[in-house]
Amino acid sequence: MWRLARPCLTKFAWMCDAYARKGRDLILSQESSPAITSKRVKGRERKWVTLVGALVLLWFPSAQIKAQNSLRTTRENQVGLLSEIHSGDRALLIVLKSTVVAADEPNRSIIDLVLKADPEPTSRHRALFSMLATKLNTYIRKYKSLEATSILSDADFVIFFSFIGYRRILDVSYPFGELYIIVKADPKTNRPPRVIWKSKIEWAADAIDDFLRDLKNNRGEF
Repeated sequence: MWRLARPCLTKFAWMCDAYARKGRDLILSQESSPAITSKRVKGRERKWVTLVGALVLLWFPSAQIKAQNSLRTTRENQVGLLSEIHSGDRALLIVLKSTVVAADEPNRSIIDLVLKADPEPTSRHRALFSMLATKLNTYIRKYKSLEATSILSDADFVIFFSFIGYRRILDVSYPFGELYIIVKADPKTNRPPRVIWKSKIEWAADAIDDFLRDLKNNRGEF
């Protein structure tokens, strides 16, 4: 019986030895391969970073072009609406401190604020008002296509600067805010007052310059 069992035991021992050798080889393989594995992982990471970077580079110009086109379309629409200001129309300039407006109807809030406001600038805003008025009067004297008024009932449209604050650059304070062009209601056509042009938040001088530039472009004044 021992003779019959001996071959089986020998075979079992050989199998155990084979598995043990295989286990040692696997352990040695794992111990010697971290550098290779690390290189493979880093290589894959570089490929993913390169792919993501390429996708971002492809997407960014497209997004930038869309934003520029949208801004250009908005600007063109605003310039077109300035045709509602006719030659000889009277403009009223108003400067007020920016206030919180309703998020659902911001233009309606702005119009209500302006129509109830005192056109006379406060002492705090007089220098800002004077700067805007000087630029407007320079345009009026050169092209003679608008008139200025200080009474709301006499005005055909309102140039409203919503003053946000001052920013100090190199010891000089610059006022900034938003400029709105508001045409008054037309009883003949039952048209309500509305905002037809609006600047971005910028320096006050740049805002009035942008409006006058668009107005000249709309009218073909050079």
